[in-house]
Amino acid sequence: MRTHIKVVGLVNLLYSALGLLAAAGVLLGGIFSSLATFNPVVLLVGTVASVVIAIVIGAMSVFGLVAGFALLNHQQWARYVILIVSALRLFRWPWGTLFGGYSIWVLTHEETRHLFAMRS
Repeated sequence: MRTHIKVVGLVNLLYSALGLLAAAGVLLGGIFSSLATFNPVVLLVGTVASVVIAIVIGAMSVFGLVAGFALLNHQQWARYVILIVSALRLFRWPWGTLFGGYSIWVLTHEETRHLFAMRS
């Protein structure tokens, strides 16, 4: 099960890094496409919407990134954070569902709970 925990940690690191890139893309794409319309209402609504969406994606990615590093060091709190992030990722078809389901399966396994309980 230790190998699965390492895989979950690494997958969360990589998926979170991609999420940070996606957040930056949403932010820049939303702002520049809103600027291209030359309409002040569209500029305001598009900019606000892209900022909010980028913050949500970025926050989930930052939590996944920090918890992924901590999970590789077998920190108990990281297991709970990854479980929450993985549950939210289940709605991001297809890769989020795959990675989220795998992470939940690994982190709720009985052997994993014992491994983390021994480290505390």
